[in-house]
Amino acid sequence: MNVSEPLDLRARLLLSVQRALLGEVTANIRAVTCSVDANKIVLRWIVDGAISEELEDNLSVLGTEVISDFSDHHISEEFIRCDAPSDIKAFYLDYLAYLRKE
Repeated sequence: MNVSEPLDLRARLLLSVQRALLGEVTANIRAVTCSVDANKIVLRWIVDGAISEELEDNLSVLGTEVISDFSDHHISEEFIRCDAPSDIKAFYLDYLAYLRKE
């Protein structure tokens, strides 16, 4: 294994998530956090307020954009409701791709 591979994978994931988020972040998204290993990507959406089926569908489209950048991985998405001003740090995965100013 090349020593730079984990860093490269981390950077690729964060860039992919941030690209997918461009122009798509709504006011109720508090944070987007993620993790990656050899074959799995986890995206966790932390949302302020109720998570409608429509919101889940819209966020899943972004997850599809992310996974399209990783042919050797599968994706798992998690939708967490955590209303402000509750602390969200307990829900963070390995990497933070987006954090709303609060």
